[in-house]
Amino acid sequence: MLDAKKYYVESEIGTLRKLIIHSPDGGIGKIIPGTFSDNLYDDIVHLKSMQKEYNHYVMLLLYFLDPEKIKYIQQCQESPEESAKANCFIPGKKEYFNSDKVLEVQHLLEQILKDDRVKLRLISAVCSYEESSHQTQLQLEAIEDNALLAKILISGILPKSASGLKEDQYIFPPIPNFIFTRDIGIMIKDHILLSRMATTARKRESLITKFLAMYFLFKEDASKVIEVIEDSDFFLYEEMERKARFISIEGGDIMMIHPHHLIVGCSERTSSNAINEIIHTIYSNELGIEKISVVKIAKNRAQMHIDTIFTQVKRNVWVLYGRYSENIIATENMVKQSYLRRLMHQPDLSAIEEPEVLQFYKPANMPYQPDTDYSVSKKITGIEDLLKQVSIEDYHCKPEDVKIIYSGGNEFPYDDREQWTDSCNVVALKEGVVIGYDRNDYTAASFRKEGFDVITTAELFKKFNEGLDPQSVTDTLILLPSAELSRARGGSHCMSMPLLRDKLL
Repeated sequence: MLDAKKYYVESEIGTLRKLIIHSPDGGIGKIIPGTFSDNLYDDIVHLKSMQKEYNHYVMLLLYFLDPEKIKYIQQCQESPEESAKANCFIPGKKEYFNSDKVLEVQHLLEQILKDDRVKLRLISAVCSYEESSHQTQLQLEAIEDNALLAKILISGILPKSASGLKEDQYIFPPIPNFIFTRDIGIMIKDHILLSRMATTARKRESLITKFLAMYFLFKEDASKVIEVIEDSDFFLYEEMERKARFISIEGGDIMMIHPHHLIVGCSERTSSNAINEIIHTIYSNELGIEKISVVKIAKNRAQMHIDTIFTQVKRNVWVLYGRYSENIIATENMVKQSYLRRLMHQPDLSAIEEPEVLQFYKPANMPYQPDTDYSVSKKITGIEDLLKQVSIEDYHCKPEDVKIIYSGGNEFPYDDREQWTDSCNVVALKEGVVIGYDRNDYTAASFRKEGFDVITTAELFKKFNEGLDPQSVTDTLILLPSAELSRARGGSHCMSMPLLRDKLL
């Protein structure tokens, strides 16, 4: 049943109705090896190939969320004009499919720029943050084509047609991680928690998202926008103390897992102080969330957010990176105790990788008191214990029915290889129907063993065109082509920011 609210999310697996995406833009094609670290990339991607793969993702979303737009795209593909075939996927082009259910960041930005007041504010904010010249700001203010201006603010490229010069100008650095819209914000029921990106490479994303939230998504009620920032005296502290009090939040670490339960990751990208403030902010807003589980993981590149380690498939089914399973860690430790690290005077790295789960509980009928200790004394042994708790206590599944599907079949080295290429980072179109990458063969085999169908987008599109109803698809892992998409280090969960999901019955 579709909730009457325009934007509402209270689970990870309710039928998806509306989301925000961003197609790979020209900024990705500007990355060179020397800027990998700055741009949070590990490899060069071939932009055109990446865009073709991403178009499979867009088509899949439209088949499930907005099938009428599929007919439009098919008409464009049959057009004798080559430009029409490509342009139907490109925001700003007259042929763009323009769905009100599969929303594109650049297209949304174009809409808010129609308000001159907002346009001037955003240009001023971006130019101030990027320390641009006054001349650049005036050039941007003079651009009347809002579609072009939206593209410039994202890509950072001022075309010669707009500057009057002989060649294009690079006025801002690219923001190539914007395709990972999960990180820009997270819906918590009918509110949105805005992210505060941990790295300079993504700060402009946060700025643009704030404007989209304030002037498009929640234009009618800005009280639904939650911002978590440092205390007012933050800047008075010395450097080490500021680092401890620094707030960074990224959506890949926030899961609205159940109407009464929020999971938050403490990771490389989401700081401890941010989580402290999130707990107080969520409880003070009286959103009906009773339990907040905090998952502390190692601060490393390979597992930058908790959604790179686990995601939900069904009420009783999860996909998990086995190296973070306390059950597997315990079993392996029973085989042979190793003294090697201590003998070599090196720290026990295995202990560093073991996650810790903390829980905080406030009954919905209890008024929020900032001086109350809401921490739960009962210890959760680890991530797998937490996932089982969600299935059993929140969704009332039988313990014997809870299934954990492991990355790479939990077989070394495939578990590590496939976690790196986002085997655990799937997004649910509806309960039991999730999107993954076609290169994670061993993980796909594990899905099959648990009774799931596994099919590529190309095979599924053929079935749809032959008459299969997308809504009839159940218990299926759908595989996207991913030779280039996977190089950007994010899967389908990362590439989606759900705005509206059905409530689970």
